[in-house]
Amino acid sequence: MAHNLYHILNFLPATEAWEMPPALEKLAQQIVSSGKLRINADHERNFVRYGTANSDLTFTARELTEPALKTLTHQKVARLVAPAMGEQGIADIWAYLANELKKARGVDVAKEMRVARVLVQAADPAVIQLLSRSGTEIFVSYSHNVADLLPVHEWQGHGMNSGMQATESSGTAVYISCGGDPFFEGTQKTYLTDGFPALARMMVIAGQEIGHFADLRRTASGIIGRHSTDPNHSRLRANPIAAEGRLRDMAHLRRLASAYQVAGLPRLIRAEKRVDFYHTRLRYSPQWFIHQLWRCVVCSLFIYRCTQKKLWFNYKVIPAIRLGHAIEAFLADMAFNLAPEADVYRHPDPQVEEAIAVIEAVARVPQQAHKWGDTAVAIGWPNLHRFYYGTVIGACKQQIKNPLSIEIMSLTQKIIIYLRRHFQTKPGYYP
Repeated sequence: MAHNLYHILNFLPATEAWEMPPALEKLAQQIVSSGKLRINADHERNFVRYGTANSDLTFTARELTEPALKTLTHQKVARLVAPAMGEQGIADIWAYLANELKKARGVDVAKEMRVARVLVQAADPAVIQLLSRSGTEIFVSYSHNVADLLPVHEWQGHGMNSGMQATESSGTAVYISCGGDPFFEGTQKTYLTDGFPALARMMVIAGQEIGHFADLRRTASGIIGRHSTDPNHSRLRANPIAAEGRLRDMAHLRRLASAYQVAGLPRLIRAEKRVDFYHTRLRYSPQWFIHQLWRCVVCSLFIYRCTQKKLWFNYKVIPAIRLGHAIEAFLADMAFNLAPEADVYRHPDPQVEEAIAVIEAVARVPQQAHKWGDTAVAIGWPNLHRFYYGTVIGACKQQIKNPLSIEIMSLTQKIIIYLRRHFQTKPGYYP
């Protein structure tokens, strides 16, 4: 049965400065220092909201207190005040925002940097550069949806979303929910998903929503649609190349599933289930050893057949999943994200509905790479993978003109990362 997975990753995201490539650490610092990162960490927030009949604005603590950002914030506040109220009106709003900021309690810099580091790993550096250059507001919530990030009048339409990428005349915004505290350490959890499940969810949803941001078609005159849609049509229609690629990938994924079936995937899954049964109830019993041995035989035969058929079988995810179950989950997850099921994707016009499905599938290429690895996604979705990294990311790099290289990391730093990750006690939010 096709479904979407949020709790797995192909790699451990870097959360501290010592494990970050220097170029990405600099990008993370830029996002934090820009004041555009808005975090709702359960009982703490680093931003406040000011709504009027005509607008709903948010301001971070940095935008209200740091000299480099206060001038622009003052100008925004001034536009909310009727001319007759003058400076006193501005002072009243400023006092209100300062009081709300005290209630918000703030988010410490270390936590802001951890969030920013995860975000810059969720997309190609060129996309993050565009995100930073465009002044896009990034909203991150520890809740299970984005309702607490939205103004009241948007709750009904978008409040239950896990994430959202909004495009308005005034600019763009990215909304991400974590479903828990991604950096939780201890035992008194607020949510069962605190820790690594929330960290994985943040990476996955950020990959998708920033993928939507990357998909925006940018010109000198502004944003004019998406790369995944047809610019030559007056109504919403899918880009023919992306639409055809999606259909081909759906057919390719079905063929891939059939090939795994022939190679012995059902037998391997059954063998793994038997091992799991005895592993839970009678670990190290004679039955457990017998089924472990049988699983090894079946797995070896399956890998041999995959090798003969040139089928990819190196599916490694965190937390670890046995090979048969990993391939089964991969096929179901990849199938779901090619044709996601939700009421919001429905439309009376089948061509509009197809365009929505294509937009979603294209934006989900990076989130699938976070889960399963780039190689696995290129094998499962060869056409959409090529379209996203060729057309979408290619256009983003053209906009930036000087994209960063994250591969430049000194040998000393690589050694430090290896030693600390292997011999230092892992943070509590790692599995």
